[in-house]
Amino acid sequence: MARTLKVPVKGEPPVPQIHITDAGETDSHEPQLGHDIQPPSTKIHRGSAHISGVDDFAVTLFFWSLFASATALIAFFVLSWSWITALLAVLVGFVVFRHVTLKWEQPKIGNHWVSRGRSDKPQGGPAVPDTSHLPAVYFLYVLGSGGHTTEMLEIIRQQTRGQVNQHRRYVISSGDRSSQDRVQQLEAQISEAFPDERAGTRDAFLIRRAREVHQSALTAPLTCLVSAGHAINALTREPRARAATRYGYQFKYPHVVVTNGPATGFIVCVVARLLKIFYLVPQNRLKMIYIESWARIKTMSLTGRLFLLTGIADSVGVQHQALARLTGAEYVGPIAAG
Repeated sequence: MARTLKVPVKGEPPVPQIHITDAGETDSHEPQLGHDIQPPSTKIHRGSAHISGVDDFAVTLFFWSLFASATALIAFFVLSWSWITALLAVLVGFVVFRHVTLKWEQPKIGNHWVSRGRSDKPQGGPAVPDTSHLPAVYFLYVLGSGGHTTEMLEIIRQQTRGQVNQHRRYVISSGDRSSQDRVQQLEAQISEAFPDERAGTRDAFLIRRAREVHQSALTAPLTCLVSAGHAINALTREPRARAATRYGYQFKYPHVVVTNGPATGFIVCVVARLLKIFYLVPQNRLKMIYIESWARIKTMSLTGRLFLLTGIADSVGVQHQALARLTGAEYVGPIAAG
């Protein structure tokens, strides 16, 4: 089922209509989890595992997961508790060792990308780095709905440069139609500002929300696991607009994952960290940036505290100097204040 959506852009000339394609159940009027939404050359894909059959990484991971599950089940009935405890200790030790190694070995990103301004001499901070000479620039943005989405889209709007080698992927929680519509509006503005190929390519994934508002703590772990499964697909699925047959594997995995919370963003980053811990993705990909909300002046949010406590993010940025002094996070300026 296909339909068109007119996206009004305030104060700018009319933009082309955005074509939306609902894949899968064609009788649905709303995009379901991962149904394709298409601004010109843009798609929103299903995050669940049923579309993983066309992706070699997902197929390999699926069979390795089955093998590991079967091995663990057999070991549970065959081995003694002492052996099971020893194996679990080895696994936990390996994960902790790899996490600490990644934390110390990976270069610090710094605050240049998340500073205000797009020109060579912006006001309020250093210029956005010129990455037009690179073979690929691939960002994945996790949108957290409501005010989180507002701030993230403002950050993207300020930092976007016109260059043909960029791809933007948006990760949106299922049911968050407002964020979907606002992404469409932002992409319409980018296409208007860069009408040629300099607008780059873009797509998005709908994934299960890690925790609903007022959801019971008893069921939250289950929804977090489902969200994590969807996140694997979003982090590893090759963009259709950047197929390996044409671009090689330059766009196979995002270079940088950017989130400002809440829980879904943390789950996506945990999954990204585990993929690197177990050598499932290149170690120079999936760099993680967490940006605390502009509304947080003296205290970090729960998500922010989790990022500081676990150290899984390559950079944790705050938008107020007072909060930076209190927490030790990196001051990046009021980048989400339009």
